[in-house]
Amino acid sequence: MRALFRIEWKLFNRIKANYVFVLFVPLMILMAMRFVQDQMDLAGHGLNPGPLMVSTATGILLIFSLYSSVTGLYVARREELVLKRLRTGEVSDPVILAGGASMFITIAVVQILGVAAALSAMYGVAPRQPLAAMAALLTGVALMTAMAAATAALCKNIESVMVATLPAIFVLPMISGIYIPREVLPDAAADVLLFAPLSPTIDLVRSGWTGELSVLQGVGRFVLALAWAALFAAIAARRFRWEPRT
Repeated sequence: MRALFRIEWKLFNRIKANYVFVLFVPLMILMAMRFVQDQMDLAGHGLNPGPLMVSTATGILLIFSLYSSVTGLYVARREELVLKRLRTGEVSDPVILAGGASMFITIAVVQILGVAAALSAMYGVAPRQPLAAMAALLTGVALMTAMAAATAALCKNIESVMVATLPAIFVLPMISGIYIPREVLPDAAADVLLFAPLSPTIDLVRSGWTGELSVLQGVGRFVLALAWAALFAAIAARRFRWEPRT
């Protein structure tokens, strides 16, 4: 794992443009979302903008810094025959995938912690349920990594990554309470979207700052998030390709 992390870190630093996408693009989207949410009647729906912005930032960073980046990484390393060569050694398949993604996981976690701290100071809020916030980070990383592996299985080459990740990039934030809080939606729609893949993680993030979920509710959201991660991991284990498709 350490060796794979060091290799990916060196390759990442060779292309300075990587910092533009991984660091600045999510922050620019976050600034845009703050403007959009300022136009909503959050107080009328009983929403605190501080925890809401923390959950929005977490969701955006998980999708852009982790999911899309790791999907491209898996496909690129497959096209370069790196994954195929690694499988000839003693390293297991999960370690190969986790080790390759470890660098982007580290970047995403550092970004989330830094942005959450900055937003907490900006809005004058503090975590009330740190365990819920930690559970959200764990489930978010697991889900996005598993989803990246499952998406990479659909990609024939590196050029197809952009198309394959578009549904998650555009649809997932809309249905998981990242861009639009479920409280502002009709009750029927909000009840359905409660079970969207990233919704449990976002709920746990918000509860980390608001304390709105009971222990039983938090456990339920945690289990649902892990179930989604396990589903995508099972798809990846069955469909993931370790060498270029012909």
